[in-house]
Amino acid sequence: MSSYFNVEAQRRTVLVVVLNNAVDFARARDEGWYRIPQRRAPRRIGADFLAFYQTGAFRGQPEAQTISFIAATRRYRLMQRCELLPDEVDHPRADEYYYRIDIGPLQRLERPVPATNFRRVTFIHTTMARLLTATDVKDLFQSDSPFEQLWSALREHNLRPLKNRIVGEGPIDITLRARGGYLGLSCDDERAMQESRPFSPGERWEFLHFSTMQITGDLQGCLQQIGAALLRLGGSMLHQVSEDIEYRKR
Repeated sequence: MSSYFNVEAQRRTVLVVVLNNAVDFARARDEGWYRIPQRRAPRRIGADFLAFYQTGAFRGQPEAQTISFIAATRRYRLMQRCELLPDEVDHPRADEYYYRIDIGPLQRLERPVPATNFRRVTFIHTTMARLLTATDVKDLFQSDSPFEQLWSALREHNLRPLKNRIVGEGPIDITLRARGGYLGLSCDDERAMQESRPFSPGERWEFLHFSTMQITGDLQGCLQQIGAALLRLGGSMLHQVSEDIEYRKR
């Protein structure tokens, strides 16, 4: 059995994404990457694995309307569509930004996960353990996940978390802007923050990592750590623009 599905891997995070045409499936399989439009990206794109839901566009194939394949994530980048697909520079969205996620080889699940009643699948952030035990796509949803608990708590404390900021070659789960820099937060058990990341000149970053148990068992303690880190960075700074603003690579 593949190492993708061993005991350690089952603790890893998974982002379910959608494949609705054969060209994108071939690109993931043969070229090893998948793209997500920045303006339509879910609140959290960072995950250890991508799981691919193939829509009814694959009608006539056994993989239609199932999650049958998974791949490990390797690198995240923010790029314009014209950079990703240079043969389509005249496309109406050529200048729009996309997250490019580089992935490892596609691995077929021993037991595909069907969408028996839930046809309109978008993005689902879940765990490998859930994926391997699910009998239907609806089993993958996590109600009130630790990430969502922390996000909501930050908003309740008048902070404005930013989603999916790319630092180095990976996304930050939650970013808070401070007067003297940025605070990056990671929110899971296994995918710990790298202590050293390549930064743009002049940027100052500090990182905090919270496990699932920390967030669910001591959310107030997590918020206190965040508050202290923001003070070290000169205090929080509320954004004057939408939290979904597009930012360019620096």
